[in-house]
Amino acid sequence: MSEKAAKPFRAIVVGGGLVGLTAAHILTAAGIDFIVLEKHKSILTSRGTQLAIWSQTFRTFDQLGLLEALQPLLDWCKRTVVLSAEDARVRGEDNTLGLMEEQFGYAVKFTQRHQMIKFLFDTLPETAKGSILLGKAVEKITTSEEGVTVVCDDGTSHEGSIIIGADGVHSKVRLLTRAVRSSVTPEELPQDQKTPFTTTYRLYFADLPMLPGLTPNTKYDATHDGMCAQIVYGSDSGAFGIYEKLEKPTCTPKRYYTEEDKEEMLKRWGDFYIAPGRTVSDVDSFRLGDAGLINLEEGLIDDWYWKRTVLVGDSVRKLEPHAGLGYNCGVTDLVVLVNKLRRLLQEDKNPGTKSLEDLFRFYQTDRAHDTQALSDTSMKAIRMLAWPDWRYKIIAKYIIPYLPVPRMMVKSVIGPLVAASPVLEWVKEGALPASKVPWKHHPII
Repeated sequence: MSEKAAKPFRAIVVGGGLVGLTAAHILTAAGIDFIVLEKHKSILTSRGTQLAIWSQTFRTFDQLGLLEALQPLLDWCKRTVVLSAEDARVRGEDNTLGLMEEQFGYAVKFTQRHQMIKFLFDTLPETAKGSILLGKAVEKITTSEEGVTVVCDDGTSHEGSIIIGADGVHSKVRLLTRAVRSSVTPEELPQDQKTPFTTTYRLYFADLPMLPGLTPNTKYDATHDGMCAQIVYGSDSGAFGIYEKLEKPTCTPKRYYTEEDKEEMLKRWGDFYIAPGRTVSDVDSFRLGDAGLINLEEGLIDDWYWKRTVLVGDSVRKLEPHAGLGYNCGVTDLVVLVNKLRRLLQEDKNPGTKSLEDLFRFYQTDRAHDTQALSDTSMKAIRMLAWPDWRYKIIAKYIIPYLPVPRMMVKSVIGPLVAASPVLEWVKEGALPASKVPWKHHPII
């Protein structure tokens, strides 16, 4: 028996966050052997803004048998109130989030990122949990016709057939792959290859209890030149944030902000309103725990794969979080990728590099249109609230309040993309909830 035939197909997933753990569920369902390499020594290290789960992602969870167990972690918003951050004057209201449920049967719902990560890990089969390896920061990647080898900073080496880079916006897999492809060290790459995404806004954020005078299940967006203050309330708690435009866009490496940076940002915007009767400093005084301050990278790369390495999620596109699309795009990446991979493995249990690279090219092609459209939608979402220039300000103040723009966006832009979202081909799906818009894809079993 040849060395190639002796080695079963194995996927090495780099990154044990939301997308990496979702990959573990989908690969388990597909019967594809895998390991997940996570650089942190604990799964529960994620901190960030609230996580939105869209209608198409609920279909995938249903197929994976996770939908019912997930329900207790979910909350929702019924309406959005847009107001002036300068004087708290309400400019408009809409029920876009409620419209999604009407159109597709599943509402857009919210949960905490750390809760979702714990849920995704806890619901894995015990055999799959053993494939999640912690404290494994990737340092080197090598590729041959027979497979791939990943070397970690603890000296361990891991062999497999492909690498799935699910390690986020600062992807080490993306960096190492680009360096190997260009025959240079990572340090020798041009800066735009090291940090391909652009930061135009940063976000100050924290959790928040229910405050008197504010309505549950409501999102408040307070708009201004270069700034948006936001509260997202569920049934009994929520979160708030301050989105601030930088003086100029930057592509510099990840920045770690200090407590002094946070205090200075609060001083700039503390007297501005975040909701009717509530200023930023007032709301911040009620925050639960420490506040965070992070850059919000945006962008889309052109090179999603090379030989036996392929990227998914934030490794290929970084979406500004106002629209809440980032994780959902990563899930759809995995659905498309594993559908194709499973089909290929049914024909050839040990496909060569050429076959895999062809598959990855088709995967990128399938995802390219939706990715560009959703990237554009996310970029516009923040700019309609934290106005970068007079053009967005005019549209936000004098056009959107008098036209049903959110409803138009759902029906003509977001809606068609959601309706055309793929599903896992080989897994049965429960009865779909009643909806106005038909889904394009269904399991083919």
